[in-house]
Amino acid sequence: MTGTMESYRLTYFNKRGGGEIIRLVFVVTSQTFEDERLTSEEWLKRKEEMPMKSLPVLHVKREDKETTFCQSGAIAKYLAKKFDEGLLVDEVYDCVGDVRKSLVQIHFCKDETTKADLQKKLISEVLPNFCQYFQRRKASFGEGGYIVGGKISLADLAVFNMVDSCLEMGLKSLWQPYPELLKHRELIMENEKLSDWLKTRPVTEV
Repeated sequence: MTGTMESYRLTYFNKRGGGEIIRLVFVVTSQTFEDERLTSEEWLKRKEEMPMKSLPVLHVKREDKETTFCQSGAIAKYLAKKFDEGLLVDEVYDCVGDVRKSLVQIHFCKDETTKADLQKKLISEVLPNFCQYFQRRKASFGEGGYIVGGKISLADLAVFNMVDSCLEMGLKSLWQPYPELLKHRELIMENEKLSDWLKTRPVTEV
């Protein structure tokens, strides 16, 4: 498999959501890919083609055979293996996923009492715990401000994507108590390839 040339087509909606972390991996690894963005009408026509009838999916073409893979995390981790990244990077990615789940829960919660309880837990437990975890892992395994090793990895992209999305949604107050995470965001934005992507990507909802 590793000796065969592959081409990639990422299919998602014209927004960031679960597709953006995959786009970021492509960008920083200089992997050429087709960024296919579906409208709601196009999605309804093609939904039945998808493995789990959901997006994003990655179409990987090897020679004359194309295979379609689903699940945002699985796709991002597969692509990140091209960095020779391993368990620790996957661990950071999944820890970010836990924080994102809390944020999504709050966003979609209809009951105000439950929402207030979730927000309290986010502020008092989820974010402080994640920040401590971030600092420990970076101190033990990172170099030059990166989380794992001395270069940008999927771990960095996952943290960046979460913090950056929150800032664009007007949630800067969540991260102000954690300047090290805001500083990390600035470091990642210094990556030339990523910086170019951020300037030129379509303006969409987060």
